[in-house]
Amino acid sequence: MADLIERIVIGYGSESGNARALALRLGEQPVLQPFAPRVLELNHLFQAEPRPGDLLLIVSSSFGDGEPPANAEQFIDQLQHYAGADGLRYAIFGLGDTAYPNFCGFTKTLDAALSERGARSVINRVDADAGFDGFFSQWLPVLEKVLQGDEQAGHDLCLQVTAYGEDNAFVAPVLERRRLSADAPYAWHIRLNIAGSGIRYRAGDTLYLQPENDADLLAALAGWLGNPDAADALRDRELRQLGKGVLRELAKLSGSDELKAMLKISQRKALEAWLYGADLLDVLEDFCTPQTVTLPALLDILTPCLPRAYSIASRPDESIVDLCVREVCYERRGRARKGVATGWLLGESATVRVFSRANPGFWLPQEADAPLLLIGTGTGIAPLIGLLREQAMDSAVTRETCLIFGEKRREGDFLYRSELEQLGQQGTIGQLITAFSRDGASKYYVQDAIAEHAEYIRAMIQRGAHVYLCGNKQHLERAVENALTAVCGLEGQLEETLWQRLAQQGRLHLELY
Repeated sequence: MADLIERIVIGYGSESGNARALALRLGEQPVLQPFAPRVLELNHLFQAEPRPGDLLLIVSSSFGDGEPPANAEQFIDQLQHYAGADGLRYAIFGLGDTAYPNFCGFTKTLDAALSERGARSVINRVDADAGFDGFFSQWLPVLEKVLQGDEQAGHDLCLQVTAYGEDNAFVAPVLERRRLSADAPYAWHIRLNIAGSGIRYRAGDTLYLQPENDADLLAALAGWLGNPDAADALRDRELRQLGKGVLRELAKLSGSDELKAMLKISQRKALEAWLYGADLLDVLEDFCTPQTVTLPALLDILTPCLPRAYSIASRPDESIVDLCVREVCYERRGRARKGVATGWLLGESATVRVFSRANPGFWLPQEADAPLLLIGTGTGIAPLIGLLREQAMDSAVTRETCLIFGEKRREGDFLYRSELEQLGQQGTIGQLITAFSRDGASKYYVQDAIAEHAEYIRAMIQRGAHVYLCGNKQHLERAVENALTAVCGLEGQLEETLWQRLAQQGRLHLELY
């Protein structure tokens, strides 16, 4: 096939700059140089007057929910009026955001439009998300094979992220539930099977669980309503995270002056305190009657069950995904409660419904020599061990890495202890620092560990270390920020805070909950 190609024309459509950068990178590939590649915006591509002897390589993002980027919005109309489209060959590398229902919508439309005009695809269309670099590195060798005459290689390649979401979550079999801690509430390691799903992720990304409501709660609601159909009808509705809109509708239906009073702005803290750990049944029992709030009325005002987000704890793998979660079990007003997602995840179900979203702000830095300062408490170790596992895959990367891990007790709460110690022995972790708050006579937290290792940590930050922090937002972020500011000797010395400076330099990565 290569001897039949006279030129290569590269067209790009780019809104944020990623597709443009990728197109320029493509144009510099040595394998393309014999074909004198030209790189043009899609709006200007027909200035090159492409003809049947040419190969069009199109790299484009989709703007918003499947719309063309501004510099590509004229291309399809121009294509409809271009006489030389029949016989053209092309390959499309699409970039999109799986958060949108019409994922990679523009490049899918582009593919169909070129085919309808008689052009022929030589490589199956790529539908990539924020992790497009991995797809690009797999796509380039196939492009080279196609240029050398191996057409089958292009037809065999399948690089298409499936855009799972709330309405079409992937049903993943549960492979493993392993308890990691000795005392309740327990931390658990969960492994799910995603083989064949098309889900692609990197360490640092987020897995969303689309949970099912607790059977006991559904039965209790059906009993309160006096309607046996209520359990099935409410199975997929949000029964725990009740927004003010839902509460206002319940107050209106019930006529409850007490609930109306709690919804006033002046009572915000009182409302938050009352709602902590509460669910729909609590609201109904305290403020409503089955005569004023019926099942049809509830179905009108309740939203679908919200997905719950968890940091991925594994390195990139097309077959499995790992989570590290803390179970939620408590009693309120004489009734045993479980977390909506953890109760389902740690229950007896053989499968769970999931979808993933890219989280580039928590990926490993592109600079292979940038030091890493990883700080996590409790199950906040999840994305950090994912990053360490991903880093361990590449033996060529020898970056300096320090992990500071905090929990209550060394014996019983040292999550992933053997694996972390092994990562230390093989050099992936250069310094493993622990802070177990209940082991000594006085409490000792990660901020105390930072202070104790001040000289080492200050030197890391001065050498350009990236700081990754994962844990409880309420207590952890401010304490760690203050501790790092202190060890760097910067209290009151900067017009901007250390946190602001690190963020502006792209060296601060937060995953707080």
